[in-house]
Amino acid sequence: MRAVLMSMTVLFLSNGVAAEESPAELVPEPKRKGCKPYYEDIADEPPQGLNYRQVQRSLNQVIQYALHCGQPASMSAVAMTFEISVGCDGLVKSIEASDDGGAPAEYVSCVSSVIQKAGFPGHEMEAGFPVTYPVNVSW
Repeated sequence: MRAVLMSMTVLFLSNGVAAEESPAELVPEPKRKGCKPYYEDIADEPPQGLNYRQVQRSLNQVIQYALHCGQPASMSAVAMTFEISVGCDGLVKSIEASDDGGAPAEYVSCVSSVIQKAGFPGHEMEAGFPVTYPVNVSW
């Protein structure tokens, strides 16, 4: 099984979201895709997941909304890493911060909730496709 490693560097300039509105609420709901069939008895190769460009395109469509999560007090930069499992239906099955970079839990949760809304193409891996996603933020 292969995993895709993505890297995203984001420069935050301002926070224009009202306090009562969650940044994840700004992200359009992802659409469920059909799982691609995998016929184990006749397949010559293991089930196919997603390629780098598919993952990059999907994450690039949502990460900009994390700009609204707000700068944690006394932090000028943070490097976090998220472990994502993408279901065969193209929806994020799970997301976990494997490295929070010392950011407050509230901030990490906000960024996680934005990434959770990413929509990916459907694929053949029923158990999920793993993605390691580093996010580097500077204010």
